[in-house]
Parts: sequence; structure tokens; C-alpha cells
Amino acid sequence: MSWLVNLYLAIRVWAMSFTLLLPLLGAASAQGELPPRVAVILLCIAISFHVFGYVLNDVADLWLDRSEPLRADSPLVQGILSRRQALWLALLQPPPAFALAVHAGATPAALSMLAVAFAALAGYDLYGKRCTWPLLSDALQALGCCALLLMGAFWHGPRISPELAWLTAYVFIYVLLANGFHGALRDLANDFAHGARTTAIWLGARPGAGDAVTIPTRLLAYALALQIALLVCVLAALRSIVEMAGNPWRAVPVALSLAAAALLLLTATRLVRSRRNLITVCLAQVLLGMAVMPMLYVPVINATGAVAMIASFALPVLAMYLYNGTHWRA
Repeated sequence: MSWLVNLYLAIRVWAMSFTLLLPLLGAASAQGELPPRVAVILLCIAISFHVFGYVLNDVADLWLDRSEPLRADSPLVQGILSRRQALWLALLQPPPAFALAVHAGATPAALSMLAVAFAALAGYDLYGKRCTWPLLSDALQALGCCALLLMGAFWHGPRISPELAWLTAYVFIYVLLANGFHGALRDLANDFAHGARTTAIWLGARPGAGDAVTIPTRLLAYALALQIALLVCVLAALRSIVEMAGNPWRAVPVALSLAAAALLLLTATRLVRSRRNLITVCLAQVLLGMAVMPMLYVPVINATGAVAMIASFALPVLAMYLYNGTHWRA
């Protein structure tokens, strides 16, 4: 059990939902289905990408994590996993990911997107909280996630469609909101104390007395603008998916999830001032925004694809709740 807990913490299993979904969503948007073999290959590549991105991020941000209470149980912070071992764990991920993609017959376009994904995440990991313009580092992370999505979409060749364009825009904006607002507020006190550069701090967020958090109007406006943009992207994507457009009732869960996410965002920014409570509300908002993406495709793709998407989303979230409850850790 101790080994499993350390593995869970070292590779941040709770965050794996989003990473696993990306190539599956891309493939579903391009092919309309997810054959079992393709789904398994894409999931294996996504796991390598996830381990690379998060472990390298932990190595680069160790100077911050050592003083962050939410990271106190990290094997890297505790010394169970050395910095060198973690670095090797991260750097060993791209070769098997590319080898598997080549062996499985991925097109040059898909391989190019995989290279962009790894390069963008490496850039974000190394400079994410050191960049003078944090919006640029947020955009770099978002670019890496979009590239992983496009890898799945281009698996059998480049296929550009309005549906894929809106889905890619949704992923890009979602990452901006999750990292630049939610994640930055979660880590606000420690980041501010050590001079880290994040979008929330850049837009004026400050830790208050005790457990309080101060959220300025311009940061709230930024978050609400992103939430509105997410709504626009989803509505446009729904109109682009033929099966969804032909049966409007299938869009009801998506619309309700987005409405709940917007309500939680307003609650988080206007009514909640305790950091712990803010983390809980932000977690719910992040999960609802993420759940919207598989909701677009689960009703219209084959059974294998639906099961792969549901499991990819639900299992890491379940692991998180078993370990963390509702207290979203870094």
C-alpha cells in the first residue's frame, strides 16, 4: 500500500483524467469511433506523456514544493524519490511513446503533434513559474495539451473539421482557466512568498490574513471571460457533431454541466474566501469542465470508445477522492 501511495503521488494520478481523455477525444472527433487497439495505444502514449509532464514539472518546481503544505507528502519532497531519479523517470518517457506510435502506424502528422506536445510541456515545466509573462507559459502548456489532442485526431492522417477546431479551442481555454486561475489560487500563498510568477499573482491575487485569499476584479473578469468562451466553444462543437445536432436532448447534460461550472466559478470568486473552501469549490468546477468533453462523444461513439472515455475520466478521479477527499492537492 505504501508503494502504491508513493506511485500515486509521484506521477499525480489524480490529474491523469485530463491527459488520458485528450488523444481519445481527438480520435473520436476524426474517426467517429475508437477501435479497441487504437484506444489502448493512445492511452499508453498518454500515460507516458503524463508521467513526463508532471514528473519533470515536480523536478523543476522542487524549490517551491518543499515549502508548499499540499506537497508535503510528495515522494520527491520527502526524499523517497531523489531529484535525479525523478528526472530520469521523466526523460525515459518520450522514447517508448514515439516507438509505440511508429510501430502502430501513426502518420507523420500525428508524430509531429506528439513531438510538439512533449516540447511544449517541457518548456512549460522548466519556465512555467519563472516566466516574466505568465500568460505565455499558460499558453505553452495549453499548446502541449492541444497537440496531444491533435495527435489522436491525426492518427490516420490530418483531418481538419469545424468540430475538431472547436474542441481544440475548448481544450486550450480550459487549460488557461485550470492552470492560470484555479491552480494558481490553490498555490497562491506559497507562490507569492517565494516570488513565483503566475497569472493569478500577475492579475493581483494576494494571500490574506490566515487562510484568506484576495481575488481582484480583473482576475474575476479574466476567469469569467474564459468560462464564457468555453460555453461558446461547446455550443459550436455541439452544432458541428452531426449526431448531437440531430438529437438536441443529448446536449442537455452538457449544458447543465457548463451552467453548474459557471455557478461554481462565481461562488468560488465572490462568496468563498477561505483557501481550503476555495480549493474544494475550484476542484468541482475543474471536474465539471473536464466532464463536458467526454459528454460530447460518449452518446455517439462505439461502446469500446465510450467505456474507454468513461474509465479514463472516472478512475483517476475515484483514486483522488479515495486519497484526498475533496481537498485538491497540487
